[in-house]
Amino acid sequence: MTQKRYDQLINSRRGFISATMRDVLLPAILGKETDGILYWIGKDLAREYPVQTIDELILLTKQLGFGDLELVKDSDLQHTFKLSGPIVSERLEIDKEHTSFTLEAGFIAQELEFQLGTVTEAEVDSIRHKEVRIFAQNDPQKLSNPDETEIVQFIKLKQSPSKSTSKK
Repeated sequence: MTQKRYDQLINSRRGFISATMRDVLLPAILGKETDGILYWIGKDLAREYPVQTIDELILLTKQLGFGDLELVKDSDLQHTFKLSGPIVSERLEIDKEHTSFTLEAGFIAQELEFQLGTVTEAEVDSIRHKEVRIFAQNDPQKLSNPDETEIVQFIKLKQSPSKSTSKK
């Protein structure tokens, strides 16, 4: 690790341990399979925190520290999301070439699959300086087999306590 990378991670908005785990240790352990495995980890994470609506998905994405999620394009079969904010910008500034957002894509895919009741896949569509576009597509023809359908109990989210900015 270089001094520059250490300095970036020690000052990370995510915290030194979280930033090191996500952007140093996981890629070191997973190697060339990082993107594929992170996608499936994202799907598994969504199984732990299933939410019922896009608005709840947006809130949960922020609560998990993935960044600010916004639905920018929506149709019956396709959804395009923008993931941005200080955390995304910071991750891209540290190492744009090797920063993976497939965990977030897998997470979004599984959440949409629960919400829509159809097979859904997502992929990172583009990475720009301060934002990531994630494209999700669902297939209504591939309805889950009733015998194989995951039974989901959606969680109820709580709003994060807002930080008071008033001066005494």
